[in-house]
This record gives sequence, structure tokens and C-alpha cells, in this order.
Amino acid sequence: MIFVTVGTQKFQMNRLMNAVENLAVEMPEEKIVVQYGNSTLDMPHCEMHQFLDRAEFEKYISCCDILITHGGVGTVMQGLKLKKKVIVVPRLKDYDEHVDDHQLEASRALRNNKCVIVCMNVEYLGFIVKNIDNYLFGEFIEPKARIEDIVENYIETGTAEGTDSYGGNTNGTFRPLEKLFQAKKL
Repeated sequence: MIFVTVGTQKFQMNRLMNAVENLAVEMPEEKIVVQYGNSTLDMPHCEMHQFLDRAEFEKYISCCDILITHGGVGTVMQGLKLKKKVIVVPRLKDYDEHVDDHQLEASRALRNNKCVIVCMNVEYLGFIVKNIDNYLFGEFIEPKARIEDIVENYIETGTAEGTDSYGGNTNGTFRPLEKLFQAKKL
């Protein structure tokens, strides 16, 4: 089962909803449960919930094989702690999905450690889902520093370079999508 969640933001995320509906059409044998929030797209091939109470949310996140989520840190962390295959599609200001791009920055920190796959272009979502078993996820390691410590370091040193709490770099470099996937060892 694939669980898709976009949280409770007042903004739509129709870009992701459209990609998930296309995925549901391509993979009719796969159950896809979607918590769509304030998105406005009709998705007849998915099980739809505008919002979920805590118990329902935890049930779906516990039962899913793949978690596709916006870049909300709480949801991403919950998926990682449950050892789920997490695909993050950050909300972006350019698509009127949020007021800024802070979800992108948080996603990059985890991407650098290979704990999650960050999908910036939803046209690749189907490819990612269909090939997710070939991706070698890195082990999630609890952060060594609190955000307060990182901010304090930034204030004291004037730089955040190399200070993300997940052990990755913060230079924002991207690798081509194809290089993220490695041949599965038999």
C-alpha cells in the first residue's frame, strides 16, 4: 500500500495529486490512500481522505510500504523511524503550495544522507515508485544536534556550511535521478 499525505496546510498541492492519480491509473493493483488536505483535484482511482485523525494517520503510515509526503518534517521523521521507504515532494512557493521553500531545505538535509528520495519533478514520481526496490536507502540516524544548536552555531560563526544535523553537506548540489538508483544485488 502507498500512503500519500500533504498535511493540514491551507494551501493546495494539486501538482502532487495529479501525479498520484496518474500513478494509480498506471498501477491499478496497488492500493493508494491519499490524505489530500486542501488540494482540489478529483482522484477517482485512490482512496481519498481530506484530513485524518491521529489514530487513522498512524494506522496508514504504519501499514504502508511506501510513504509519499510533502516536506513536513514531522511526517518525514515518523516515516523514517518506522523504516518506511519515504519519497518527499516538498511544497514549493512557485506552485502556490506554501509561502516559502523551507520544505525544500529540510528535504535536502535528509536526501544527502540517502534516507529519503526527494522528488522535485513530479513527472518522475511513477519512475521512482516503480523502481524504489532498487534504491539503496541510507540508515536513518537521529540528529546529533538540535535546531537551536545549529542556529546558535550560525549566529556565532556566520555560516551554516557543513552544519546540518544529519551529517550531510549543505551545498545544495543535486545528482541526476538515474544515479540515485543502483542495480539491485542478487
